[in-house]
Amino acid sequence: MNAGPAYNVTSPALAKHRTKAREGLSAMSAVERHAYGEAVERAILTMQRSELQRSFGPIKPRVRCASGTDYSDGASIHEAVRQQQYNALLAWPSKVRRNRTDVEWASMYEAAMNAKAAAIAERLWAGGALELAA
Repeated sequence: MNAGPAYNVTSPALAKHRTKAREGLSAMSAVERHAYGEAVERAILTMQRSELQRSFGPIKPRVRCASGTDYSDGASIHEAVRQQQYNALLAWPSKVRRNRTDVEWASMYEAAMNAKAAAIAERLWAGGALELAA
């Protein structure tokens, strides 16, 4: 009965425990069985990590500086920060719109329509003509 995937893993620690386990796991003490299980787990995690890195390719480490860039000269850092600020300014209106609730949209619409009606009434009161859309 095989409960999980068959891993073909090796490591020096795993080889040491496998030689002890040749007579069977029941011949090992509880501490040795626990250490053997940890060695198997470490070997499998190491293999999985290497497979993941192979499929993704080299992973660029995250930059840990205030500008968020890996540039080292002042002009490049300035340009990168300027671009980040420009992008943030462009994204701000969309962020504000996304965060508005339906009640806010309705109240804004009502306020705009009231202002439009007041402007039309003022124009008519002053003797102007009503502009009709075509």
